[in-house]
Amino acid sequence: MSLNPSRSPQAPDLRTLLEAVASARSQLETARATPSGRHTSAASAQRDLLAALEQYAEALRVIGRPVPYRLRDELHLYRRLDLRG
Repeated sequence: MSLNPSRSPQAPDLRTLLEAVASARSQLETARATPSGRHTSAASAQRDLLAALEQYAEALRVIGRPVPYRLRDELHLYRRLDLRG
């Protein structure tokens, strides 16, 4: 008996999406730590993180799971920052 519930072929792979979020966060942190002349790389990394967060949140919605408050708030923050840039 498997501990993992069977997934339909259309079910999103949440683990992979969450790993993409973690990777994007790490890349943003690295970009922010570079000298100030690299603003474009930080902005690009921030957009990449927003995209990864959006994909993860959408995958949660697809399977009927709630979006955690922290993730929802982080999405709101990065969406607002993206509008400013």
